[in-house]
Amino acid sequence: MPYNPKESLAKLHRMATPQLTPRSLLKGEAGIIQRSFTFGKKNFSRLFRDEPLDLTITLNAHNGHPPQVMLHTDIGDTGPGEWRDIPFASTDEIVFRLTLTIPRCGLYRFRIKYSLDGGDQWFWDRVPHSYVMADPPSMRSVRLYTLIPSASGTISDWKRLLPHITGMGFDAIHLLPISQMGYSESPYAATNLFDVEARYRDPDDPRSTLDQFEDFVEECRKHNIRLCLDLVLNHVAIDSQMTHARPDWIVPDDAEPDGFKRAGCWHMHSWIRWEDLAPIHYDHPNNFVRNDIWDYMKQYAAFWSNYAAYTGGMVRFDNLHSSNAEFVADLSASLRESFPDLVIFGEYFTDELTLERTVPEWGINLLLANSWEYPFGPQLRHYIGYLHNVAGRLRHLCAITTHDTGVPAQLFGSNRSVMPRYAICALYTMGQTGLVQGVEAGITERIAFIGPSRKLDLPPNPEYCDFISRINAVLVSRPVFSQGGNLTFVDAGHEAILGAFRRDLTGKGSNVLLLANLDIDNRQAVMINLANCQLSYPLTLREVSTGEAIQVLAPEFEIVLESCGVKVFEL
Repeated sequence: MPYNPKESLAKLHRMATPQLTPRSLLKGEAGIIQRSFTFGKKNFSRLFRDEPLDLTITLNAHNGHPPQVMLHTDIGDTGPGEWRDIPFASTDEIVFRLTLTIPRCGLYRFRIKYSLDGGDQWFWDRVPHSYVMADPPSMRSVRLYTLIPSASGTISDWKRLLPHITGMGFDAIHLLPISQMGYSESPYAATNLFDVEARYRDPDDPRSTLDQFEDFVEECRKHNIRLCLDLVLNHVAIDSQMTHARPDWIVPDDAEPDGFKRAGCWHMHSWIRWEDLAPIHYDHPNNFVRNDIWDYMKQYAAFWSNYAAYTGGMVRFDNLHSSNAEFVADLSASLRESFPDLVIFGEYFTDELTLERTVPEWGINLLLANSWEYPFGPQLRHYIGYLHNVAGRLRHLCAITTHDTGVPAQLFGSNRSVMPRYAICALYTMGQTGLVQGVEAGITERIAFIGPSRKLDLPPNPEYCDFISRINAVLVSRPVFSQGGNLTFVDAGHEAILGAFRRDLTGKGSNVLLLANLDIDNRQAVMINLANCQLSYPLTLREVSTGEAIQVLAPEFEIVLESCGVKVFEL
């Protein structure tokens, strides 16, 4: 039957008109305010939860009445939510200061309001809100050791590795996913998201696999080791509980015999298809089904985050660049509510503009840097400079390699390259670094983590272990290495040696000169130029490991480094 508009409404009537009630706050004039901080969502800033937020406002106007300045913000004890006004203190007639401590991690907003007549009339600052992200203090220094479960025996064997790991100075362990695996025997193809893979159970221990894992968690906590647990959010195994019990939760594909689309990722300019993985249908058109999917996967994330948080650790969002953006934002907010100081670590490779937009929206505390893609000195120098340039907005963990890439011998031509590469990743960046199991043993091929478990006997190489231990000790003992934007390259663009001066911005610690020779075959000489480092001469350089002292009479001087040599001088 055709639609008849006359029958749909009995009588024409006029809708109510909403009223706009004028507010007492007006928009301020241009040029009135000078700010010590950035504004606009794109220019968000970062600090650690235990760091003070220092704000200064200068009012370039005065009409004889005592001016007032307020911070209108959602910074509060319970996390972002309720807004309140906080008064600035006047240091003179036009300068106002406020120092706040943000009590909970998260993304916060604030804007300035001011009065020039003693509080009778108030004005909003003309510029947009400012944004500040508070990170967990535990993230200030992260020395992450990636343990590959399938190559490490049973959970009891993992516990026996803890003294070795802490002995090298690592304070966090990244465990590849340990949930039950599907037919492909890949840790990233889970069949049961809420239980530990049975192959990791110690047969001499009568307890369940999950009970044994919880004992491992307790041991990590006793050793002051933080756990980083992998969360695989985008897909499940083709033969998983989810595909059998809730096939409508999987992205469909009529072209596949089982009706399930296959997951994959872009690598360079080609699409890599994963035959064993089915993508989860986060944007399901039925709201009720979509809500069920989201709730289930949030419970999965919380299940494993609970163990990580117990150790003061972190969770790693696998393949974040392929994730559903709305779900990630909702999940991160949920995890932050339940585990306030949990570090959210993202494997997230995309362009800088996308990072600066999504990192605060998603609450991502730490990003994985990809230093292994820069094998040569000039490339790596440029990349380290980039990490410092964005350090105020984007925080990165800079590891030599990952479990997905080759080991140093494969990527850089020699096992010995681990020494200069680890020194650069640890000491030239901002205090978050790591390496993968086996690198300290000098293995020549990466450990396969897909397929049958095979416990590997990897006797540590004393030279590498001792070196890694010394670098980690240097890293934790000096605050200069956890600061961003304090690095100046002083090596005149040398092809093999990266020479960098780092100034302690707090004024409480020492400045350092770092030198690392990436040449795996030859000693190299480099002319160092400290002319732009604002130093007084003569000065003494003292190598922190050997105590070797060098007297420097002028800004330019030459230093020779052995093949794969590293020197750390304190000024």
